[in-house]
Amino acid sequence: MPRTLAALFTLAVLAMTAAGAAARDVTVPVVHRGQTARISARVSGTPPCLASVQYADGLTQNTGIKHAILGKVSWTIRIPNNAAIGTAHWNVRCGPSAKSTGTWRVARSTASGGGPALPVVMVQGNGFSQRPDKFGGTSKVSFGIFLKDTSPTRDAENVYLLINFVDATGELLGTMTKSIPLVGADQVFAYGDEMSLRTQALVTKLEVTVKVGDGSPAAAHPQPHFANVRIVPDSHDPSWVSEVDGEIANDTAQATMTSAQLSIVVLDASGGIVGGGKANVNSPLPSGSRMVFLGQSGFGDIPTNKAASVVISAQPQYQTN
Repeated sequence: MPRTLAALFTLAVLAMTAAGAAARDVTVPVVHRGQTARISARVSGTPPCLASVQYADGLTQNTGIKHAILGKVSWTIRIPNNAAIGTAHWNVRCGPSAKSTGTWRVARSTASGGGPALPVVMVQGNGFSQRPDKFGGTSKVSFGIFLKDTSPTRDAENVYLLINFVDATGELLGTMTKSIPLVGADQVFAYGDEMSLRTQALVTKLEVTVKVGDGSPAAAHPQPHFANVRIVPDSHDPSWVSEVDGEIANDTAQATMTSAQLSIVVLDASGGIVGGGKANVNSPLPSGSRMVFLGQSGFGDIPTNKAASVVISAQPQYQTN
């Protein structure tokens, strides 16, 4: 692309509100959670163009790649319901050199309802490790996500996750959806899992969309504790992690814990997320007792030299009579 293309490149951003095109500050346009915004660009030729928005908490929303038609390319995007309030930065790239940037101010939704507002669950961090399979041109990705219920007074229930695995061009290599029954008020839930991909193309980032299905007043939720947790290398190839083992103690509830799903996020020495996985406890655990758990799902894609510590979140079930 000629360098002079940058001089021909202009960008117009129009925040589309539910009430129509109301006048806004032309210097820093206002966009609202849950509503749509339009990004358009005029370019010379038909280079591939990609737009992205980075919100105040550092999370990024990407568009798909488009090519200009008659000198113009545009996208209509929806501002996530849980987008961070504050300044968001957008940028558009067309070809190797043409780039334009700007800012929005993200505001709360203008919608009103009769009941209490749903709690907002934000992604506090995510990370992953990818390992190619030996045969078939496929790969697996072990990943972890920290989810924070930002409400101090309401539990988030039926939290739906849509996780996209994105390559360097912005193309999606795979998508996973999951539902988490509960993220407690003002609590962080560590979600770890694994995704199988039908390609060995490198994943460069995760796109995570969070939708809260319901909310309820904050309540006490007994949680087991963990001790003597170990990251175990693969006995056949010690350069990769095999499993995460440890002890689980039912020391905060008077009732027997009948089962528990464990979600495990693996961190490197600096606290960055490098992957995650799962474990299940299916044997009854009486109050005041402990037992061994074995986490053997999802960790095989993590290099052993990057795995330093873990964070575990539990979804326990207790005897009710």
